[in-house]
Amino acid sequence: MKENYTKKIVLSALLLAIAVIAQSLGRIFPNISQVFVGSIVNAVLILTAYICGLPFSLLTSALTPLLAFLTGQLNPVLGPFVPFIAIGNMVLVTLFYFLKNRGEWGLYLGVLSGSLLKFAFLFFSATKLVFIFALPIPQKVAQKLTVAMGSIQLVTAIIGGSVALFIIKSLKIRKII
Repeated sequence: MKENYTKKIVLSALLLAIAVIAQSLGRIFPNISQVFVGSIVNAVLILTAYICGLPFSLLTSALTPLLAFLTGQLNPVLGPFVPFIAIGNMVLVTLFYFLKNRGEWGLYLGVLSGSLLKFAFLFFSATKLVFIFALPIPQKVAQKLTVAMGSIQLVTAIIGGSVALFIIKSLKIRKII
């Protein structure tokens, strides 16, 4: 049992490293769109949930926006919004995790419902909760935040989930997982 736990720690750390590298590429090459970086991060989150389990994917969900903020990938004035992004990620992986084994379409249902709810939460947070909690985010940035947390979040979650499902299927065919 301890060996399996250690293996999951190492795998989740490697997957988190992939997400951090993708975020760094977005910082180094500003022309790389949010769609590219966000899709990779969402794929990592889904893969972590599938391969390593819910606790590790929740940790990865919290660390990805925090590390994006600390490495400068996320605008510094958006620091107060980091917990909302983490919760959105946690919503994605939790729904995926609990639906992934629900019949023939469970994996797809998990990605789709997790993506929809993550998008809904982040959009609601950017349009309403930022103002309800009076987060210290300038008005101009708050308007851009609404766009960044809008439909692009749904697109990146679905693309990332699709990439993750392709990788999962490939790893299963090769009997790696």
